[in-house]
Amino acid sequence: MNGGFLVLLVAMFGFMYFLLIRPQRAQQRKHADLLSSLKPGDEVVTAGGIYGEVVQLDAERVMIEIDDDVRIAVARRAIASIVPPEELERLEAGEADEEETAEPVTADEPLTAEERDPARN
Repeated sequence: MNGGFLVLLVAMFGFMYFLLIRPQRAQQRKHADLLSSLKPGDEVVTAGGIYGEVVQLDAERVMIEIDDDVRIAVARRAIASIVPPEELERLEAGEADEEETAEPVTADEPLTAEERDPARN
């Protein structure tokens, strides 16, 4: 009985390793490779969703130009991914189309608690 418990414990650890730990380490390794391959001129998106072009790098920070003469410094680890060129072209083409044809959209005024549930009165 005691030997069976040990085998079950080892099998459970092996299952957890292959299901959780190993894929997480592979993802961390892939992100570390991405961060080490950053260079000026790369289009990136940060973890906060900011798109920009890498202008300058140091060991801890990345200077990103998000618009003409608008630069921000972000932590190197905050870079989520490099934007592929075809995605960049799609985004730039979409911006031009939206500016010319889109009308402003406003949200409806939120309802008060009484308006949502008339039974509360």
